Amino acid sequence: MSTDASQNGSDPRSKRVTIERLVVLAYILAAAMPPFGFALGIGLGARAKSKHWVWIVLVSIVAAVIWGVIIKSGALSTTNDSY
Repeated sequence: MSTDASQNGSDPRSKRVTIERLVVLAYILAAAMPPFGFALGIGLGARAKSKHWVWIVLVSIVAAVIWGVIIKSGALSTTNDSY
């Protein structure tokens, strides 16, 4: 019995869909966790030949600067212990 795409109902273009999902994940990680987004962006550029990798790297660099400013300003530290 063959397990090709026509018999199991899967999309034969699953590699493209997987890369699109990785691109979305890379953008999310670039904003939320810049080092991971940066690494995934470089990986997408090197292995998947995605056109988005440059933008993902730029977003991760900008997000890292923003996160650094937020942390340096003390906005994430609690200074008031009263409830």
